[in-house]
Amino acid sequence: MASIADYAPASLQADRGPSPWVAGLLTVLTPGLGHLYIGQARRGITLFVLVLIADTLLMFAMMGVLARFWMFATSFALLVGLWTYILADAVMRARRAPPSPLHNKNHWAMYVGAFVMACLVFAAPCIYAWQAHASGRLLWLSANSPSMEPTLETGEYFLADATYYRARKPMRGEVAVYKHPMQPELHRIKRIVAIEGDRIAIKRGHAIVNGMAVEEPYIEDSGVGGAFDDMPEMRVPPGHVFVLGDNRANSVDSRDSVAHGPVPLGNLIGRVTDVAISRHLMRMGRWIGTPSNL
Repeated sequence: MASIADYAPASLQADRGPSPWVAGLLTVLTPGLGHLYIGQARRGITLFVLVLIADTLLMFAMMGVLARFWMFATSFALLVGLWTYILADAVMRARRAPPSPLHNKNHWAMYVGAFVMACLVFAAPCIYAWQAHASGRLLWLSANSPSMEPTLETGEYFLADATYYRARKPMRGEVAVYKHPMQPELHRIKRIVAIEGDRIAIKRGHAIVNGMAVEEPYIEDSGVGGAFDDMPEMRVPPGHVFVLGDNRANSVDSRDSVAHGPVPLGNLIGRVTDVAISRHLMRMGRWIGTPSNL
């Protein structure tokens, strides 16, 4: 009897299939690792590559290469959807897998090796993104001041096209990200209201360019006021642009020749495109690149 009792647990142990819990946990750690655990390595590798592609597309959107909200939203949804599908697929396939003694063998060394390899693969784009952010090429930015309200509200995240000014000259009305003329380590967001050679004056907070009042639907008269409410006419120096915040009463910009001044063209980083994340859902995806599209 004792021998039969000892044999029964061993037989049940041999007939046990893969654990859905283990498959799910491994998938959470790395997509595709759960499929490797249940013996479907080819499917796991394919799904892992798909996640890597979605992750790369999301990074391109955040880096200003594909800096549009639809690209950001689509790649983010694709990444989350893929990961969720892979998790559910691994768990369901583990439940349906037939009992096999192969599942009881200790393959943890193989799983650890696959996990480390996956981390190394994911590390490459992450390191590149970190370097891009450090050099100012990762344009996943937020408005940390009210200087561009109501166009950009404080705390909103937005996207910017980092390739735009490589092949195009700046134009009046564009919202640009740039390096501060006096403190290059700081990034600022303002609207270009005049380009090199233009004559620019400020009267009651409104821009007068080349003797003509600029139509500015992006500012509110209630926000006009402050020390630089009026500025005598000046000419924008060659190789520079003149920038203003849409919230003229709460913006340090080119009107202040001591603290800011005109922005050199070489300081322009990218043109702002869309609002990416906002506490107001209706503002997400709002195009703010040029005033004609407001």
